[in-house]
Amino acid sequence: MSTVRTTITLPEDLHEELKLLALKHKLSLSDVVVEKIQGRKVVRKKKKSLEKEIQDTIAFFRKIAEEGDPIKDAAKVVREERDRDNG
Repeated sequence: MSTVRTTITLPEDLHEELKLLALKHKLSLSDVVVEKIQGRKVVRKKKKSLEKEIQDTIAFFRKIAEEGDPIKDAAKVVREERDRDNG
């Protein structure tokens, strides 16, 4: 799923409420806002096992290491991983 970055202005109390909800469920503020807009219940993401998390991290750094320009390619890999996780 492709995404678009935007800026919105929220009342301070609503912003704090959404931030607390995000912290409580270990989600990003963006995830909470999207869930609320879509009318879905905010639920915690399924946590990966530690072993899976380590394997994914190693694969992530290997992918960066295989690329030519480490800074530019690292940003590309981060975006791809974020999109994969959100997809």
